[in-house]
Amino acid sequence: MKKIRLLLVLILLNISIMNIFADELSWSYETGDDIACVVASSDGAYIAVGSYDNYAYLFNKSGTELWKFQTGSNVESVAISSNGQYIVAGSWDSRVYLLNRSGQKIWDRLTSGQVYNVNITPDGKYITAITKDNSVFVFDNAGNQIVKYDSRNRLSSSSVTPDGAYIIAATNDSNIFMLSKSLDRLWEYKMGGNAQSISVTPDASSIVAGAFDNKVYLFDKKGTLIWSKPTGAATNLVSVNKDGSRIFASDLSDNIYLFDSSGKQLFKRKMKDKANAVSISPTGNYVAVTSLDRVVSLVDASGSLLWTREYGTVPSSIFLTTDGRLIVGSKDNNIYFYDLSSYIKSAIPQPPKETIPPQVTQTSTPETKPPVTNDDKPPPVTVSDTTTTSSNFPFIYILPLAVLLIAIVAVIFMKKGKKQTTVSTTPKEKKLVDELKCPSCGSPVEKGAKFCGGCGNTIQEKIELKCPNCGASIGKDSSFCPECGNKI
Repeated sequence: MKKIRLLLVLILLNISIMNIFADELSWSYETGDDIACVVASSDGAYIAVGSYDNYAYLFNKSGTELWKFQTGSNVESVAISSNGQYIVAGSWDSRVYLLNRSGQKIWDRLTSGQVYNVNITPDGKYITAITKDNSVFVFDNAGNQIVKYDSRNRLSSSSVTPDGAYIIAATNDSNIFMLSKSLDRLWEYKMGGNAQSISVTPDASSIVAGAFDNKVYLFDKKGTLIWSKPTGAATNLVSVNKDGSRIFASDLSDNIYLFDSSGKQLFKRKMKDKANAVSISPTGNYVAVTSLDRVVSLVDASGSLLWTREYGTVPSSIFLTTDGRLIVGSKDNNIYFYDLSSYIKSAIPQPPKETIPPQVTQTSTPETKPPVTNDDKPPPVTVSDTTTTSSNFPFIYILPLAVLLIAIVAVIFMKKGKKQTTVSTTPKEKKLVDELKCPSCGSPVEKGAKFCGGCGNTIQEKIELKCPNCGASIGKDSSFCPECGNKI
């Protein structure tokens, strides 16, 4: 019974260890409504959150709520400076709020409509905001409005560099263009369909656009088309990493892609549903993506699935920190914080990034369109099975399995030892009880024998019963030895 209890304890311990490493959730927090946006400071020490409960939140990486600030409506977007000193919130009350790390409001400014995207420079000097009608506003740290670009609902998508120096916008007639801080049009290009998503590096050296013509485009700062690549359907989501070496794209046929700066397709992966949010690591070697089937996945630059988690509702925002922490904001009102550093550390090292080819100097007028380079034959699919799991199995899972195996082997050997001991002792005890001696020579004889096997004398009537323990004579019907008291 003790051995069974020991086995059960070891099994439960093994299960506990497995659960610890199978669920990397460090903490979660429930707000009053859907989570719209989650971001973190560059070191991951501070997490800013925007919620439809009208509040902007700030947490530390341990999950402690430092403060929450109420706005006039849903907080659709938040941003944070690199050191976590400044937090920006964009609200559906058409205002942009600048707060300090203590949660005190520095200022708020009215825009032309509901704010759905805000950003801030790493040093906190400039703040940008994009409204639902794709108008763009740029403020300095003191709250002064530097730029206001009013699109009057002509745009299908837009983006802006964190310092507000460049505005990239796409119109409903399939044009994409770049504006300077003074709103001068620097270049323009006509794509084959309306742009649904635009992403730009902080220095505007790489501009990525995903369009409804089933293509993803890469431009340089001067408006030169570096390349365009076909996707399986309309491209609905794009993202570029900090230095432009990795470009993510997804289409409406549930595919996700990763390209390098030269246009080489690093992977194509089939999802179970369309991607709705993405976060790419600064190096571009890891991509976290959410899809409408309520799943968040972490993949590496080869397309290998490193980690995945399914939720009860669709996650609306994700942010992957440089040290492998993943923050998920969901429509179930919760923020989830995961430590995925073990997966990222165990992933296959990626080859050195490829650099962008030399850029062609543009000498023509802004309206002149550079030649288009298209590749209508997509590269071979590297990953297409959504059930494929990574070969980079975390080493820590081997430990609990080894513990369980050792426990089972130990219990088996203990049971074998007990059986062997029982078999060897039982016959010996029985032999002592049944043993009788010849009254003439003292040789042992079997019970019921008529002659002694040692001397040949008749013993049927002369047999003398002796105690097998001390050898004293005992009566024929005695139950105990009269000398030592041993039970006969």
